[in-house]
Amino acid sequence: METVDVSPQYKATSLSALSPTASHIACLSGARLQIRSLATFELDRDIPLPPSHDLRRSQIAWSPPSTSPTGAPTPPQRLSALPPRSHRFLVADDDTTRVYDLRDEKWNAVINNGSGGMGKNINVEFGRDENEVLVWSDFASRVIVWSLKTGRTVEIRDPKFSGKESRGWGYRHCDEEQDVCGRGSVLALLCRSSGVDTLMLLAPGTYAVIKRVELVTQDAQGIRWSRDGRWLAVWDAASVGYGLSIYTADGHLYRTISREPSNELNEWGIEGLGIKMVQWIPGNEWLAVGGWDRRVRMLSTKTFAPVVYLDHTTQISIPSASVYVEQVDARGFRSFEFAQQPATPPKAPAEKNDTGLMKQGIGIMALNKDGTICATRDDSTPTTVWIWDLCSLQPRTIIILHSPIKALQWHPSYPSHLLIQSTHDSPTLYLYTANPSSSSTSPTTNSATGPPSILSLSDSFTKPAGSAPAKWTAGWLNTAADKKPTMVVGHQQGYIFVWPEGKDQVLRFEGQEGDESDDSLYDILTGRTPVPPLRDSVKRRSRGSKDSGEDVDDIRVETVQGLDSMGNFEDTFREKRGARSRGSRGRSRLDESGLDEMF
Repeated sequence: METVDVSPQYKATSLSALSPTASHIACLSGARLQIRSLATFELDRDIPLPPSHDLRRSQIAWSPPSTSPTGAPTPPQRLSALPPRSHRFLVADDDTTRVYDLRDEKWNAVINNGSGGMGKNINVEFGRDENEVLVWSDFASRVIVWSLKTGRTVEIRDPKFSGKESRGWGYRHCDEEQDVCGRGSVLALLCRSSGVDTLMLLAPGTYAVIKRVELVTQDAQGIRWSRDGRWLAVWDAASVGYGLSIYTADGHLYRTISREPSNELNEWGIEGLGIKMVQWIPGNEWLAVGGWDRRVRMLSTKTFAPVVYLDHTTQISIPSASVYVEQVDARGFRSFEFAQQPATPPKAPAEKNDTGLMKQGIGIMALNKDGTICATRDDSTPTTVWIWDLCSLQPRTIIILHSPIKALQWHPSYPSHLLIQSTHDSPTLYLYTANPSSSSTSPTTNSATGPPSILSLSDSFTKPAGSAPAKWTAGWLNTAADKKPTMVVGHQQGYIFVWPEGKDQVLRFEGQEGDESDDSLYDILTGRTPVPPLRDSVKRRSRGSKDSGEDVDDIRVETVQGLDSMGNFEDTFREKRGARSRGSRGRSRLDESGLDEMF
């Protein structure tokens, strides 16, 4: 691995959010909402929040990616040349939601909870696209869909969950060619009324009820669309047994799946707990179901019958897999050693009045981009990572860390890069790089892979002020496959960017200050990368929200006219010429010469 590059530390509070396309990061710094470009690492927006905003109970969300550079519809000839971007972002507290737009600093929308008496705003998300906002009220009373175009609302009663982490709701996935903007089409929402679980299928845009389905579950715990939008998986609570239902896209029950007969019956003839997590595997061929019995079942999407079992044993004796154990010496130096088999991973420590039953089952499961490698953690052995090759259907590498594992994240573009985060008191991360043969589509006999690299970032961080311990977070940026991987690491008072394999060498246009694209001049001139749109030559700073702080049960959208018919985007020649001929009226004949189409 090359030398690790680290950016300077930026101030923030414990709240920050990356845009889905990794073009910007939003964070709260004191009483200000700051938007920083991840191409130039400069502040694009610095928005002061009103004193009435509750900073301790705030949340930030980004809109789904959109290809529209302005508020107006994009001309068809320009649509394919523009990369998707998340243009809108929101900050919300218990009573008020404020929405802003990167393309227009004077545009903002304010959604006030009013005096409806339905509780506080427990969760706020963007809807199908950047023009919809979903607001969940407390006590699972309702979810309101706000339209930022018309100001109208649609109220849906009795959602079962608060909507956090997309639990209990999701938009049906669509083909990218048919739906280039937004998340998907039909909204599936899990509701519960009069003790009955109900699946609501709502039409896009109008949110009219397409179908209302009474589920066969006793206590449904979640729903999840398949990646091709053909199936909808609904799983029951673990306490009622192993129950998984597969529905078609139009709401018809296709199959109910139960566990195969087991010999692990107790004296009352009960098998134990059921499903703990469900994930669709990329490629639309398998459905992975992790259970409390420490087994991952791979179901075929043709018959929804189990085709393979991934068992996590208490003793590791797998000749085809390499086992690495982390060693920590008295000085705190960390390293990995190859372990001889059979090896026994350490079990989760038992607490007072703890039976040990709750500390078992598949608690974390992560799949790489092409669905060829799966990383899992069994809660009964929380320091152990199992990395499975789904081509050969056997473990490739087993990693035993010194501390319990907190998160497993595959890179969005690199199918061989796995980020492992544990519960360290110091910012120490582990980067596992799979053998290139493991990401192929055919089985391989040579599965030898080395131990993960250890990234110690203690020297790059300033410890948070106060006596509270640091709460470390880490995650990949959604960078393109031709760019070197980048991750963001932070605590409750700051964050940094880390390039584990070094930075990209980038050439830029002369005078192209503040451009959001990191593409090289070579890629642009050869046609591999579309020409990035240029900003106005004079960079404006935000003057903050125009919210007056009044309590109204309505939405206010403020727009400022003044964008020209071309969407306020000029090519390179117009940008330079405009700086020399400021104050002149009208347009030159060169504007229609077609020079803007050369690149």
